[in-house]
Amino acid sequence: ILNKNMKEIKKISVKSLASSLKKLDESPYAISIDGTLTAHILKDAEESGCRLIIAKNFATTDTKIKLISI
Repeated sequence: ILNKNMKEIKKISVKSLASSLKKLDESPYAISIDGTLTAHILKDAEESGCRLIIAKNFATTDTKIKLISI
């Protein structure tokens, strides 16, 4: 999870992403995923105010969040 300056806020597993996003002191600017972006992860990211997601694969792309494939 990265802030607006692209500095790491927190490094977590995908399984704990939803709960971790709710506990952050600042809104995440970007989320980097070493794997596939799923609809569930996308929903959690949208609810947190995330603006950018970086992932290897995308199970869904139906979002206003900017998506970058690595």
